[in-house]
Amino acid sequence: MAEKAPLLIVAHTFPPYRGIGGRRWMKFAKALARRGHPVHVIHSAGGQDLLGSLWTDDLATPGIQVHPLPQRYPTVLFKRPLTSALEKVMYRFWNGVLPLIAKGNWFDKTIFWERPFLRLASALITEHGIQNVLVTGAPFRLLYFGTLLKRDHTIRLVSDLRDTWTWQDGYGGTLLSPARKAFEKELERAVIEESDHIVSPHPAVVDHLRHAYPSATGRIALLGHAIDPDELGPPRPAYSPQLLRLIYAGSMYGASEADAYFTELLKGFVAMREKYPERFAMCQLDLYITGHGTARYRDQVERAGLGDRVLFHDPLPAKEIFPRIAAADAVILFIPSGNKDVLGTKFTEIFYLRRPVIHVGDPGSISAYITSNGLGATLPVKELASTLPELMSGARPVRTNTAHDLRHHLLDHIAEAMESSLLLPPMD
Repeated sequence: MAEKAPLLIVAHTFPPYRGIGGRRWMKFAKALARRGHPVHVIHSAGGQDLLGSLWTDDLATPGIQVHPLPQRYPTVLFKRPLTSALEKVMYRFWNGVLPLIAKGNWFDKTIFWERPFLRLASALITEHGIQNVLVTGAPFRLLYFGTLLKRDHTIRLVSDLRDTWTWQDGYGGTLLSPARKAFEKELERAVIEESDHIVSPHPAVVDHLRHAYPSATGRIALLGHAIDPDELGPPRPAYSPQLLRLIYAGSMYGASEADAYFTELLKGFVAMREKYPERFAMCQLDLYITGHGTARYRDQVERAGLGDRVLFHDPLPAKEIFPRIAAADAVILFIPSGNKDVLGTKFTEIFYLRRPVIHVGDPGSISAYITSNGLGATLPVKELASTLPELMSGARPVRTNTAHDLRHHLLDHIAEAMESSLLLPPMD
């Protein structure tokens, strides 16, 4: 295969650094490298305690070169849980100091990256003749650094917003003063105005940006999360009328809401034990929780006497977890209210495996998609305890549409579209 145009991907979280934010662009890096593009990646080196990405094996793909930068941001501000008195003291210390030395959102992990990033990125662009630069956030200031890079180099800049930025309260947004929010808004404006393309995996983000920046509408587009068949193996079209074997794999987003979901979940299992004792004896929930401590959840399970029904497991790489998802009767997903319109990659992968979803969360784009396409059940958290026994026992049937067309979500399909719509061809 002839070598194609080299490109630079900038993703703060990227394997081997642990975190779900790196998964999206690890997939794209792999696909684009396989298509003949030399792929360079700038990412945070993190620390030893942050290594262990479940997608590290993909780094061995020929054509990918990674260029880690020192993190420079205090890990204690985003490490969870804080396990020692020293960590708690240092959290309070940095939470007091950073607002004094950083403008805008001091919870942005790239506030100290501007100079080292621009120095490294400029060197790579010059050395390798890179014309295509793709930057993904959050952290969002990284996207602004991309515009600074574009001012000094002739590049095509693609800015990828994986999440909402100034119009939401996540990533420390609730703590920002009006002046700090205005600063972030200016960064966002520069990114939208100066990027050649602005993409997002979420229709709600695309819609907001087109409304907020009408002059940029033609440069704002959807770049969906990709299904990588290499990870998933063959789909399992058969389904069970009784959803006795459930699985949850991923982070527990939205700490306070996650606690409420989990409490209601256990109430549902207790109700199942009382109402359908024979089927309860055959039911099981396997939990593969990533990125968070599970001690308090384990305590709740033991207090409820459900230790033999609700089982905790260590997180697994994609190629190991997906066969377990395919073997389950259904996948239960807890989605916090702030993400009710964010159809993440985990959904498309589950749909590909033909597993029904039990979505627990507020009505929104996710619930509408599941309902309209016949892909499972959706219910608010307040109904989980009473409805779960009916779903698991088969008293309330749940079917999944095995004919749902997901071809446009496949990794190679998206990579081909990226080549034609986002990237410059190689120079002669």
